[in-house]
Amino acid sequence: MVTLEYGDFDYFILLDSETGETVLFQTDWDYPGLASYFGWRPCDCVPSYTDGTIDCPVCGKSYHEMILDAGAFLDDHIGDELEDDPGYFDQE
Repeated sequence: MVTLEYGDFDYFILLDSETGETVLFQTDWDYPGLASYFGWRPCDCVPSYTDGTIDCPVCGKSYHEMILDAGAFLDDHIGDELEDDPGYFDQE
C-alpha cells in the first residue's frame, strides 16, 4: 500500500507502507501524473486528449491550469492510500 504525504517545502511524497521507501515529487510538472493515480482528470473531455502537461485541443484548458488543478487535488488528498504501487517502487 502507498500513501500520499506532504514533504518539506510543499512537495509531495509517496510512502510505501510495507518497506518505508519514499518517492519525492518536487516539480509541479510531475503533479498531473501523480494526481491521476488518485482519480484526478486533467479536463472533462471524453476521451481525454491530454495528460495535463499539454493544452487540451478540445476544451482549450491550458497545461498551466491543469498543473495548478492537479496540485490542489493532491493537497486535498493527503493521506489517501492506493492498494497497489502505481510503478514508482522497485518490484523485485
